[in-house]
Amino acid sequence: MQNYRYLAAIDQGTTGTKCLIFDITGKVISKAYKRHKQILPKEGWVEHNPLEILSNVKFVLSSAIHSAKLEAKDIAAVGISNQRETTILWDKKTGMPLGNAIVWQDVRTQGLIKRIRDANGETEIKQRTGLKLSSYFSASKIKWLIDNSNKVRELIREKRVLAGNIDSWLIWKLTGGKNHLTDYTNASRTLLMNLRTKEWDSEMLDIFKIPKSILPEIKPSINNEGFGIINYSGFKGVKIMGVLGDQQAALLGERAIFNSDIKITYGTGSFVLQNTGREIKREKGLLTTCAYGTGKNNCTYALEGSVPISGEIFDWLEEIGIMKSLSEIRAAINSSVDTNLFLVPAFSGLFSPYWDESARGIIIGLTRKSNKLAFIRAAVYSICMQVVDIVKMMENFNNKINVDGGVANNDYIMQLQANLLGKRIYRSNLVEESAFGAALSAGISSGIWDFNKIKNLNRSGRYFYPKADSKPYNTIYDKWLDAVERSRNWE
Repeated sequence: MQNYRYLAAIDQGTTGTKCLIFDITGKVISKAYKRHKQILPKEGWVEHNPLEILSNVKFVLSSAIHSAKLEAKDIAAVGISNQRETTILWDKKTGMPLGNAIVWQDVRTQGLIKRIRDANGETEIKQRTGLKLSSYFSASKIKWLIDNSNKVRELIREKRVLAGNIDSWLIWKLTGGKNHLTDYTNASRTLLMNLRTKEWDSEMLDIFKIPKSILPEIKPSINNEGFGIINYSGFKGVKIMGVLGDQQAALLGERAIFNSDIKITYGTGSFVLQNTGREIKREKGLLTTCAYGTGKNNCTYALEGSVPISGEIFDWLEEIGIMKSLSEIRAAINSSVDTNLFLVPAFSGLFSPYWDESARGIIIGLTRKSNKLAFIRAAVYSICMQVVDIVKMMENFNNKINVDGGVANNDYIMQLQANLLGKRIYRSNLVEESAFGAALSAGISSGIWDFNKIKNLNRSGRYFYPKADSKPYNTIYDKWLDAVERSRNWE
């Protein structure tokens, strides 16, 4: 093999797309980023333009390699990390999307989910897929796109429709339409993959009435064959050698590769994953998912708790005029005004561990003294409390929790999180853990790294230790649980 010195990672997220180039020591050489538009046609609907995302991917690839003063021949491989569950249908013949992507946050299929739940129950579905029956996952989105378009149904009859999450769309387009593929982690987020066999489950396909022919082939996340060769200028000829859903990529990026390791990513939402090794563990209120695959039927699993509204709460506070700058967070956390004000951001229902799609957001505990700092403080606490809800359900982990994501950059929030959890928190100086995990997957597949070599790459960071007196935080958490209960069964 050529003595390559660099790996590239595409990190396609909910709000934007990044490309990072790493050297073989794990150091970031260059980075490019571009946001894409959030399309909100109706209440509860969230869409993205697949062509805009593709254009942005090409833009950041070109920008990152140009900034690094490198050429395609210098790049050993590319890894992809992507927002999960976001679903696209496209025409195999023209390569054009058959409508916008339906985003993971979208709840338009709640009625369909209820009908399927009433007809089939939920226990067997969770046994097969590891997932709750929810509009969160890809299956109902694919079903909705089929049911609501005569053109899609016609093209299915002509065997021209392809379906997939963002990873499959990017693989297809970047390889010039040669490869319709996905990996274990993304497939495990569809409600259509059997968690044990790592293949499309015929029973689930029948329940959702989705033809198997439109779905991608499932491959291990890390494998020496890869996912195809890029046919795009600037990266032409470079292989895609690793693919992971963004939260599983962050797990790998955090090197949470030992049984019971936990990582928390604070982005648009918050996602807590616990590595469970080769064991498929099941906990009430949590999801069971593939963490990464390293060969045919060779899979490491994880327990996951998902929160749809985390860092996005600050965007909302800015939109409604309560918050002007993230610098206000420090004053809000230290404020003693209205400590009994609670905000439950169940804008489209609650995910883990409640799984209540009828819940809606509430603000409770308002007094005449309530001011904007009290609102910001309540928003910060809502981020941390939702994580506590999940971590309390995970067992047998050591006293350290790895954190990453935009919100994790705030020292005050991380100290509060450590206090509320009563656990020490470790934040790596490399905050781009999803991108790093994608690069690691590509590097391992290419033989540049192995699991032993990656353990000590980029290991500088900071610990946050919980304060000794936990009583005030226990009292606050009890009130949070009361507020959550009041938000439920609204719709």
